[in-house]
Amino acid sequence: MIYRLTVECIDGWHYDHETIRIIEVDENIILYDLFDIIREANGFGWEHGHMFYLGRNPRNKKIIFSNGKDFYGKEYRPYDSSLKEIYPLGNLKFYFLYDFGDNWIFQIRKSRKRIEAKSNVRYPRIIEKIGEDPLSHLYNE
Repeated sequence: MIYRLTVECIDGWHYDHETIRIIEVDENIILYDLFDIIREANGFGWEHGHMFYLGRNPRNKKIIFSNGKDFYGKEYRPYDSSLKEIYPLGNLKFYFLYDFGDNWIFQIRKSRKRIEAKSNVRYPRIIEKIGEDPLSHLYNE
């Protein structure tokens, strides 16, 4: 099964324009690989820390996905968790945080529509980009 994810930037140190990426991934993708496609879709590099987490809002980190067993006393789950293991979210929302200094926060929403994998399509894939990359204003100065 394929998940269609809307990955929307909702905050960041230099946040000043709409940035939304629509991506399709296999339901078994692990978070490490999801990071890679989100990084690529937004023009980010490998040099900054990042995390996925579940919470009621962007500032509430109820469940953190990490490689460590203790993240400031929060509940954690392994970074090699798959999306299939995470969904359904219940009353929580799914977030991605990139760069612990600039704090780029993305909300990740999964479409309810069931999508069958197509044999002639390579997943994961970026199917739509709305807005410029989050750091594009720094390159255009």
